[in-house]
Amino acid sequence: MIFTSPHPKIPIPQDQTIWSMLELHARESGHKPAFICGLTEKTLTFAQTLEKAKAICAGLSAHGIKRGDVRTASFSPLALGALCGILDSADVDGGCRLHLIAKKLPFPNLPPMDPTDVVALPFSSGTTGRPKGVELTGRAMLATAAQTSSLEDDLTYVLGMLPFFHILATLIFHATIYKALPMVILPRFEPETFLRVVVKYKMAKLSLAPPLVLFMAKHPIVDKFDLSHVTVLASGGAPLGKELEHAIMKRLGAKVLQGYGMTEFAGAVSNSTDTHARDGSTGRLLPNVEMKVKDLVTDADLHANQTGELLFRTPSMMKGYYNNPEANRATFTEDGFVRTGDIGYIDEDGYVFIVDRLKELIKYKGHQVAPAELEDVLNHHSSVADSCCVRGKDPETGEEIPKAFVVLTEGAKDVSEGELMDFVAERVAGFKRVRELEFIAAIPKSLAGKVLRKELQDLQNHKIQQAKLRLQSRL
Repeated sequence: MIFTSPHPKIPIPQDQTIWSMLELHARESGHKPAFICGLTEKTLTFAQTLEKAKAICAGLSAHGIKRGDVRTASFSPLALGALCGILDSADVDGGCRLHLIAKKLPFPNLPPMDPTDVVALPFSSGTTGRPKGVELTGRAMLATAAQTSSLEDDLTYVLGMLPFFHILATLIFHATIYKALPMVILPRFEPETFLRVVVKYKMAKLSLAPPLVLFMAKHPIVDKFDLSHVTVLASGGAPLGKELEHAIMKRLGAKVLQGYGMTEFAGAVSNSTDTHARDGSTGRLLPNVEMKVKDLVTDADLHANQTGELLFRTPSMMKGYYNNPEANRATFTEDGFVRTGDIGYIDEDGYVFIVDRLKELIKYKGHQVAPAELEDVLNHHSSVADSCCVRGKDPETGEEIPKAFVVLTEGAKDVSEGELMDFVAERVAGFKRVRELEFIAAIPKSLAGKVLRKELQDLQNHKIQQAKLRLQSRL
């Protein structure tokens, strides 16, 4: 069964790219600010942005960069037909052959860009396996900007604080170019600076990683700033629970609007809007998006309100994984849908709900337990700053059990492991109860703010192995 978007289909320009949109805005609105540094207030207009992009393009061309080469700049190499592979600053070996600073070179005489060419090679999340290069075409990048922008009103300013190697940040970056909006950029998250910039520019909508939504709900410094102009916190990358949404509404009077997407879709495939949102949901399918839900055992198509693996087909989807035919065969279906490895469902009104990652589900006595659900309950406790649930092991039966790692808030007093386990037990079904809990200084996260669950799972597996060895030594 194929689920379709409730929104009317929109035309996706077949002969345009983000580069051509930048050229258009530089020509028609060149004086308008494109990028503003949140620290220094230094501003680049659309005309200046195009000028600098062309200068870098000329430098790349002079150094022999050509169609098919991979580079880390965002705009300039697009005109050359080269690929954009934006690097994580923590990646000390990105395989670069050349780091370039160049200017005052003539812009090369180039043929028109082919929108079907691969122009970006971001890497899929490394939290569930080895990162894979994702081939995104110019048309796909433009499509995701058009699909997302079609459902949003223009903003006075857009916040750019997510790391630009993350696909959500890339989507926001391209959508602001597509709609010719100014983006205020912060190079990193620092609580007071972030809040001061939000107030200075009277930002109405903030696109934040899930940990920062939690920060807005719980950190005491937030109360020192007048954020009455903030009406929406938009988030993606990991499911947020209903209780966190309610906490934001109670504290800020703002809605939490969730979206869902992947690098493989150049961004989002569903999102919530001011007029169409539902607690715990990632919203409705974007225009031109199709979806299937597959049974986890039989792979049969499921109906509304039935939980299974989510699959999508959209104009913004990837061409494939770079030089990885095995991964492509496992990911693409014969009818062109992409398997996500995410568990969820769509309700009768077209709202999409994400339950968890397929590989992260905990199986307890034959039941499937979603870590995100337990984390949402734990994070609602006043003494909990953050949490992460993984697969533990019952020392007597050897069965999988839900194990929680918990970070306490500053000043938390006399809260015990048992108290928190009881707190969860009162709010979930019996088989979902946390069976083991451990306090920890911090939850490991990527620079994009995504929980590195595998690191804690590896830590837990090591603890289990050590306990097993100690037991054997006593025998």
